[in-house]
Amino acid sequence: MQRLLVYILLLLAIAGGQPSLHADLGIFEKISSIWGGNKADAPEYQRVRSEVDEDEAQALLDRALMHDENGQSFRANRLFKKIIKKYSESDAAADALFYRGYYYMTKERWKKAFYTFQQLVREHPKFEQFDRVVGAQFECATALMEGARGKIFGVIPGFRQYEEANLQFEYLISNAPYSDYAPLALMNISIVANLRDKPEDAIDALDRIINFYPQSMLAPDAYYNLALTYSNLVNGEEYDQGATRQAISYYEDFLILYPSNEFIGDVEANLKQMENLLANSRLNLGDFFYFYRSNNTAALTFYNEAITTAPDSDSAMIARERIKDIEAGVKPATSGNLFGKLLGVE
Repeated sequence: MQRLLVYILLLLAIAGGQPSLHADLGIFEKISSIWGGNKADAPEYQRVRSEVDEDEAQALLDRALMHDENGQSFRANRLFKKIIKKYSESDAAADALFYRGYYYMTKERWKKAFYTFQQLVREHPKFEQFDRVVGAQFECATALMEGARGKIFGVIPGFRQYEEANLQFEYLISNAPYSDYAPLALMNISIVANLRDKPEDAIDALDRIINFYPQSMLAPDAYYNLALTYSNLVNGEEYDQGATRQAISYYEDFLILYPSNEFIGDVEANLKQMENLLANSRLNLGDFFYFYRSNNTAALTFYNEAITTAPDSDSAMIARERIKDIEAGVKPATSGNLFGKLLGVE
């Protein structure tokens, strides 16, 4: 069998001249596949080929960088593309992806730049300048968040790309979950969600900051913005007060965790407003059971909730009067003179 292999190589050499190193490798791979061999059968051969590829890729990279220094960025980018395609596993390919991403950033092609960096993260996870890659991705996503638009046919401004910005921030968090960029990305996701009128997405992002990055400098803002988001979901005292309770909870947490924060005055004012709204809602429910259903037990429950929620509010003061009437056995006004009762007219 070895003799047959020698004959085949001699015939090929005679027919086509002296084969190159790359041609030798192709022949070896084809023949070895026929007889059940594999690349591992010739480790030294593979090592030589790998070194040649690295040298060729590096030579192309040096040329590309020279073009870039001379202001010929387009020619440089073409060489970057060639390196990435032909020598995808080389160290030079990682550098080519890195420089190509920045090339697209200079052209404000933010989406193209981001996914060029993403290809670098995926194919070369041990790239030495990983932190710079994540920073560049953050810049690309932020540009889209701030309203940068793609161009249709390279000329016509496209639509705002908020959804794409949101997706890119999620990629970034996945790439570097323990970096300082992760909580920043989550905060920006919440901003994008509000721009898209999707409060549930904003709540999810802010909640992730609190749970996964409690020591982040953005944690106080996350609590505050969560409370505000829930406050904005409150439709009025006559509706379900789940959002009001959530807002109160986050305002209270903020006061406990960050008593010296610059927003403390706003938080106290907003908390009082939410508590008064909830207390008034409890008072209205108590009045419903007292005046319309003659159910004193249920009425007392809601009146006490109004007092507990906001002890110093007008609603709490009225609730105390109602409780005194119930304990004194005063019958509620009928529907016919209910308005007179509420207005204090006998």
